[in-house]
Amino acid sequence: MSRVAPTPRSKVLYFFCIALSSFLLYLDINYKSFESTKNLYKSFTISSSYLLKRLTIDPLNYIFEISKEKSKLIEENKKLKKELDNSFIANFIISRDSKFFADDSAIKRFINLNNINKPFHLAKMNSFDLEKYLCCSEHRMFIKIFYDEDIDFVGSPVINSQGIIGQIIYDKSIAEVLLLTDISHVMPIISKNHFCNAKGSGKPGVITCTYSKLIWPDPLEIGQEFFSSGLGGIYPNNILIGNVSAINIIDDNNINFDVNLVADPLQSIYVGVVEGL
Repeated sequence: MSRVAPTPRSKVLYFFCIALSSFLLYLDINYKSFESTKNLYKSFTISSSYLLKRLTIDPLNYIFEISKEKSKLIEENKKLKKELDNSFIANFIISRDSKFFADDSAIKRFINLNNINKPFHLAKMNSFDLEKYLCCSEHRMFIKIFYDEDIDFVGSPVINSQGIIGQIIYDKSIAEVLLLTDISHVMPIISKNHFCNAKGSGKPGVITCTYSKLIWPDPLEIGQEFFSSGLGGIYPNNILIGNVSAINIIDDNNINFDVNLVADPLQSIYVGVVEGL
């Protein structure tokens, strides 16, 4: 590809530009002729950078700081709530400590009225995670059992003066109680014309059941009482568990319902542990 030779006019223009540039450079170096122009440019650049920072980076930093402060406040609120819950349980245990003999008598009276013919041992609440109990699916209680013998209490039912509250799933110096409302807990319960395996709902004081009308055709009623069936060998039979509080129709054949429990695990710090049935 051939190159086009510059015309005389172009050569003159190139020479003029070079000469002008050299002249301006000479003036700037020796006489600072463009100092004010350069200062104006620097000032404009700095002002633009500052304005850009104020319009973009500063708002982002402000938003970040607000988000950071909000996260910090949320964490502090969670920590404070946990401390308040722990304080409530600690004060509850202290306030109920003097009720030892009254609670002991009430539990014995419950056992006698319900014809539970197995030995039982009194136990005291050691800790209770109120936060998880109120918000989450894991409902546990930790107790100290008063006994001298070498007994394995795993699987033993735990009761208070109101009724059954759960069973022991771990037994060392401090025993862990799985409450009826824990979502991993299952308990067969029975009524006059209905039977189902009740599951923990993850909500305080409520268990839930599903049954088929093809098997149990009789209508279910709000307030209907359900009792322990004794099946499975964990809990004694014919103990009142609770009353139907809500009925939800799943489809033409299946019904789900809630049972409000009669026994509150926080009713007392003292409970009875019945030796395995």
